[in-house]
Amino acid sequence: MDETLLSIGELAAASGLSPKALRLYADSGLLVPRRVDPFTGYRSYGTDQVQRARLIAALRGLGMGLARIGVLCDLETGAAAAELRSWWRQEEADALSRAAAVTALARDLGELPSEDIMTISPTSATAAPRTASALHQGLVRTAQQDAVLVRELPGGRTLLAVADGFGSADDLASRILSTLAAALERELGADPSAAPLTALETAWSAVETLVPTKGDAGSTLTAAVLDGDRLHVAHLGDTRVVRVHGGQVEHVTQDHTRLRSLVEAGRLSPEEVAAHPERAVLNRALAAGAPTAPDLLMRRLAPGDLVLVATDGLHAVVDSAVLAQALTGGTEDLEALAGSLVELALSAGGPDNLALALARV
Repeated sequence: MDETLLSIGELAAASGLSPKALRLYADSGLLVPRRVDPFTGYRSYGTDQVQRARLIAALRGLGMGLARIGVLCDLETGAAAAELRSWWRQEEADALSRAAAVTALARDLGELPSEDIMTISPTSATAAPRTASALHQGLVRTAQQDAVLVRELPGGRTLLAVADGFGSADDLASRILSTLAAALERELGADPSAAPLTALETAWSAVETLVPTKGDAGSTLTAAVLDGDRLHVAHLGDTRVVRVHGGQVEHVTQDHTRLRSLVEAGRLSPEEVAAHPERAVLNRALAAGAPTAPDLLMRRLAPGDLVLVATDGLHAVVDSAVLAQALTGGTEDLEALAGSLVELALSAGGPDNLALALARV
């Protein structure tokens, strides 16, 4: 055993983890410091603990529980690999069981009587939402790969959409939005009474034809169709839809990252995600080899509600409390609000492209 001691900062640099994550693993007993100074509380680690730190983070990133990680990390190499494969076999079996249960429940829900969702109030049916949008390259990126689109659709609907491109195709996001809007116009123009979620799903098929078959290029896509007192959303990636209702901020979409899914399942803490080196890695996107089917969501809208659709150049850069304060401030001038949101991102360093669209019902 190498007893050369490292500070928590040195271990963080060597392992790629943050000091916060290392403290979490120490407190859970998975990565106990070799020495803790009784006066300062400073923690020191052995250089041989670097690999263990990386392994713990990797296993937590897969969703393995702390107790089983403790067992696996203490096994010899061959036994540890067998333990990992055994854990994954059960994960796969659990997923199959859940899939069957989801199919049965979805069938049952589809057979339940429901209200006529086309019945809306005269006010919401005739008053078109006010809209605004903004697009900025940011202060660091050398190319603009984000795109935003606001468009009136047949039947009095309004489309807000953003896409966040990545990789080598700088124009992919803008081409995706153009294709989506054209397909939606065809679908709703042919049948103005068509359900917006159905139209979004059909239009998405046209978008998928643009997905590269190989290479690193890809994009996220989030589209919101406002239809009277209903908000219909098709979503893929880490672009987001936010609804502000009664002074409260509701996150309509969930980011499609592997770690975010584990948080939602209660298998990873938000603190671990914030400190994890793979926290921004997408597991669903419009990219080669990735699942490309969207989430399809519907929410009610009330007069005065604000809808924001934005790329992560806003929500991943601006502190969530600061962003919530800006959105709930009651600003009626949406162009001014869009500009202030851009300024917040730039004030925070503007490390990424930024695209956003707003609508006030």
